[in-house]
Amino acid sequence: MSEENIEEEIKEAKFVSSSVIAEPNFIDSVSKELGLRDFQTKTVLDLIAEGSTTPFIARYRKEATGDLDENVIRDIVELRAKQEKIWKLKNTAINTIDEMGKLTPELLANIVKAITLKEVEDIYKPYKSKKKTKAMIAIEKGFQVIADYIKEGQEFKNTSDYKELLEKNTETEIVEWSKEIIAAEIVADSEIRDYLRGYLQKKSMVVSKIKGEKMIAKLPENIRKDVHKFEIYSDFQITISRIKPYQVLALNRGEKLKILSTKLVAERLEEEFVWNFDNDMKTAVWKIYLEAITMWYKTLYKSVENEVMWELSELWEDDAILAFQTNLWALLMTKPEYWKKVLVFDPAYRTGCKMCVLDEGANPIEFSKIFLHQETDAVKKIVTIIKKHSIEAVVVWNGTASNETVELVQKIAGIMWLSNLLSNIYIVNESWASVYSASKIAQEEFKDLDLTDRWTISIWRRFIDPLSELVKVPVGSIGVWMYQHDMPEKKLEEKLGYVVEDTVNEVWINVNTSSIYVLQHISWITKTVAKKIYAKRPYKNRVELKKVMSPKVYEQAVWFLRIPESSEELDNTDIHPEQYSFAKYVIENTISNIWEVPDDIKWEYTQTTLDFVREAYVNLWKDPRVNSAHKKASKKVEMSDIDVWSILNWTVRNVVAFWAFVDIGLKNDWLVHVSQLADKFVSDPNEIVSVWDTVKVKITWIDKEKGKIQLSMKEV
Repeated sequence: MSEENIEEEIKEAKFVSSSVIAEPNFIDSVSKELGLRDFQTKTVLDLIAEGSTTPFIARYRKEATGDLDENVIRDIVELRAKQEKIWKLKNTAINTIDEMGKLTPELLANIVKAITLKEVEDIYKPYKSKKKTKAMIAIEKGFQVIADYIKEGQEFKNTSDYKELLEKNTETEIVEWSKEIIAAEIVADSEIRDYLRGYLQKKSMVVSKIKGEKMIAKLPENIRKDVHKFEIYSDFQITISRIKPYQVLALNRGEKLKILSTKLVAERLEEEFVWNFDNDMKTAVWKIYLEAITMWYKTLYKSVENEVMWELSELWEDDAILAFQTNLWALLMTKPEYWKKVLVFDPAYRTGCKMCVLDEGANPIEFSKIFLHQETDAVKKIVTIIKKHSIEAVVVWNGTASNETVELVQKIAGIMWLSNLLSNIYIVNESWASVYSASKIAQEEFKDLDLTDRWTISIWRRFIDPLSELVKVPVGSIGVWMYQHDMPEKKLEEKLGYVVEDTVNEVWINVNTSSIYVLQHISWITKTVAKKIYAKRPYKNRVELKKVMSPKVYEQAVWFLRIPESSEELDNTDIHPEQYSFAKYVIENTISNIWEVPDDIKWEYTQTTLDFVREAYVNLWKDPRVNSAHKKASKKVEMSDIDVWSILNWTVRNVVAFWAFVDIGLKNDWLVHVSQLADKFVSDPNEIVSVWDTVKVKITWIDKEKGKIQLSMKEV
């Protein structure tokens, strides 16, 4: 809002109005903040209001939005909601304070000028509280008039107002109560807060230290044992402009655990702040004013400090969540492996290795168990299962005894001369299988199986189709970055939920084989609709799908669903049925320019639509998931097998702020620092590696006794 508009709002405001601030032009304000044209913002908001989903708008309303992608569409919706929330809170604050009889022109101006939700909340907070502040009490006692004299630098002791107050109060009480009013006004003054905020944002230092021994001793044992992890942040200080996202998150975690105390330090700020209110007169009245300012400076400073730290945390939370989203996308976009009979091992020593055979349709058909120390019996059982079910692949999860299990299967495959099976033994990361196996979804899917059997099935399904299995796991439980448990849960779930939505809507979803849980992540398909679609399988074409969906659901969802059995080849593309006539003309006539299409076929379509159709047809039957998340079993790696300068080909498991976690075949994943990722300067590891990439790493240092190594990807 411009200064002219603010002044106009203040001038025209009627304090008893139920809507003091007129509803802003959200289309204009959102467009300006995001650098968009008004028609783009309006189109998106109109389509959302009509019930269109983000993926649908991004894919099929490009002509209307000016080719906006999912991220910008969500930014528009989120910013519009945020601005409306601020506007509503401003009106609530103004009306509430006015009803209390405490709304002054200055306070109204501060509320109108506030930009962020937190600014409005900070101004409104004292008046929202049921407990009266000292300033409120002072105003009720009639000291506002003396406070006004003091602010203007006027002598007040000879006034009738002062003499009247002096009848019931002492001189000291009058001055002190007046100072409370002045201080409260200073704390609520948006210009003063802006000055302090700007100073802290540019010139302050972030300072932290580990709390004293007595405070640490009071912490629970499970927290005390982690104190050493924060030693780097003891006597730590850095300019606020240079602090890194992971440092902010680490400091937040340390404070949350009550291990660290963190604050902003700004040298000479208090002196400069007070000096700004100083003047040359040095009168007794003006000294009272400066006393009020000095008295409440610390309160105001603490409030603004909290605000700056909150904004800083929110900024870096967004940065961290973006890293989460990048890694989760890579994880969900891993290549599926369909149509194989698979033998799955859930390895263990004492309790034995559970085995499960699943058919080509992902259905469990046999369970068994072996004990590694009873090798003769184990070999007999495995050979019988391989022959009986014509096993095409073996999957072993990477837990205890996985190496020994792999070695046994390799030995059997070698004896049986099964070279194909020998080359199709896979190690699968079992992370999150435990979350799924204990979930309500797992219980719904396999009512008659116990938790460990559901675990085993989940591992196999992770091999067959990672996306279909991982959509059943709460996204907050999928560990693909650091500090995920320090993120605001609701915000993290929402942002990662967008990735799941975009991924499911990006890939090739076969409606005749997809689970209910994948289907319900598709635009407009609820769990009830998903169950209905699932129950009516198989479908011969998209026309049959139309019979089990409402018109709106069909419009929004059908393009995400493929039907391999359909005689209409466009049913296996991203092309929407509403575009079929246009698409067929373009494809049959090899059209590359929209002006070559007759008007009766072209309608509202543009070159953007034409390019989309051509690309969709070229990618007919192609699955965008090309990177495999599964590591083929190889020779077991021991610490004794490697040495300095050994070069290994292994898999990237995670990518964080300054590191890539690489599985090199040993027990733990090991780190490659950002400075060792390439023969050039790298600021962000994601520029070089992604989750599930296969990379060459070189061992640059090793301590075999302690089992520690250092890795590099330079010059390999």
